Amino acid sequence: MPNVQASVDVFIAEIKRIEKSFDKDLSRLALILKNGTETELIKATRQLDFLATLKAKGLVTALDGFDAEYTKMLSIAIAEAKKRGIPAFTATSIEGLEVLRDINYERLLGSFRDYSEATKSSLFRGIYANESINSITKNLSNEGMVTRHLNLIAYDGLKIFDDMSRYKVFQGQDVKWIYMGPNDAFTRDECQSTLDNERNAKGYTESEASSSDTPFGIRGGFNCRHSWEIR
Repeated sequence: MPNVQASVDVFIAEIKRIEKSFDKDLSRLALILKNGTETELIKATRQLDFLATLKAKGLVTALDGFDAEYTKMLSIAIAEAKKRGIPAFTATSIEGLEVLRDINYERLLGSFRDYSEATKSSLFRGIYANESINSITKNLSNEGMVTRHLNLIAYDGLKIFDDMSRYKVFQGQDVKWIYMGPNDAFTRDECQSTLDNERNAKGYTESEASSSDTPFGIRGGFNCRHSWEIR
């Protein structure tokens, strides 16, 4: 089973590096704008494009690197199918997975776009209201883009793709499915039900897995730690 969290950790580490560099630039910019006139502040703010700044610092490279993990996971599913003598799936299925991949990419990029606008707003408000430079920089740091939310979006998108790529590769084939993952105090009731079901030891049919409390792709819902694997 692919290590989704490890891929996410590498991506988040790169984003943290970008954020650290960006924060230094923000602090310098805040001081410059604070010492300028109101007219200069308004003109400069209208020209600010923090998303472009983040891209220049390596955001696109980081996103593309994370996007490549999707290809790896699809390749793993296809390789497993070949081992079992199952032919490659249809072009339509591949196109559908590409759509899912593109949606996830745009969702991550949208998070950085929202962060950029929120940062721009916080910077302008603070200076326009004549707050102290310490207060302004503190508020800017509170807008930090490396949040638990970003981690969850990255993890959930890749985890769902991993699950769906395996399902699409083996869809309609005579294989059995097992629900894999932890069964602990954090396990949701629906996941626990699927894990504890005696069918999980024998393997679910595709129909049984699809009609379970944790169907393909959805599983236990947002940030679910479980996966449907081939028995």
